[in-house]
Amino acid sequence: MLKDTTLTIHLNKEIKEQASEVVAGMGIDLSTAVNMFLVELTKTNELPFVPTGKQDFPDIWNDDPKDIAAFNKKIGIRDDGVSYGRENAD
Repeated sequence: MLKDTTLTIHLNKEIKEQASEVVAGMGIDLSTAVNMFLVELTKTNELPFVPTGKQDFPDIWNDDPKDIAAFNKKIGIRDDGVSYGRENAD
């Protein structure tokens, strides 16, 4: 499969380190694991696992679009504060 794009994500450093150790034990790297996740997601149109337990993730769905746009601009992503990530869609 041709890999012709980059995905940049922000996550907790400890989670990244722990996940890297887990997938290394499986003989793959984190990039391969994320690719596998995304391929399965697109094939099945659903998460390839059942979320369990209470997680301490922020509730981004209630964030102000202007705050999200400001953050995206700060990290170099074009964001008009309206299109919700579809600004770069052709």
